[in-house]
Amino acid sequence: MKIKLLLVVLVYALTPTAATASEDSSASAILEVVNDFVRNETRHLPGKVIIKSNRPDTRQTPRSCHQPQPFLPTGGRVWGKFSVGVRCQDEATWTLYVPVEIEVITHVVHAAQPVSMGKQLEAQDIVSKEVDLVRIHGEVATDPDQVIGKVATTFLASGQPIRMHQLRAPHVISRGQKVRLTATGTGFSVSTEGEALAAAAEGEIVQVRNHTRRIIRGIARAGGIVEIKQ
Repeated sequence: MKIKLLLVVLVYALTPTAATASEDSSASAILEVVNDFVRNETRHLPGKVIIKSNRPDTRQTPRSCHQPQPFLPTGGRVWGKFSVGVRCQDEATWTLYVPVEIEVITHVVHAAQPVSMGKQLEAQDIVSKEVDLVRIHGEVATDPDQVIGKVATTFLASGQPIRMHQLRAPHVISRGQKVRLTATGTGFSVSTEGEALAAAAEGEIVQVRNHTRRIIRGIARAGGIVEIKQ
């Protein structure tokens, strides 16, 4: 008799209750909502996004929800470690927060060798490495085309990720250079010479002193041309 009773107790203990099954189902549904939300919010990111979300504690939600709505808490950011809120929109009113962590695995451009300040980067100066973008601070270059032909504004150590603020476009006009000021409009086109008061890259605004010593602003172009927009 004692053996039969023991078997009954063991079977009962090992059999999930309806409440436990309901909690598991609710947790899975919430987790799916959270993961879909994060996937949508990270769709613009480069590379592969890996989502690690913790299973929610559904003991905070006394009743199941037919309309769960995910949201990002005020001040939150879908980056690194963060939380996604889920609120119930129907009669079972509740709100809970699910901890989430993401990795963004993509190729980042690194310096293949030491690069001195002022050097125009070439293909042999760089190498692409696959990294977790979340672990790198600042805006980094993810495409060699963002780097090749640009000029280093600081020393770049070998193996260092190259950040966009460490680069500039090459100058097409130098400080003190003699340039040709051009102005075009409806039915006319004029040009004169001047002296650039600063260096400038293609498309940048530069100040020029003309032959009458008047200061004129224009757009730097290759070939020592400064366009004056009318």
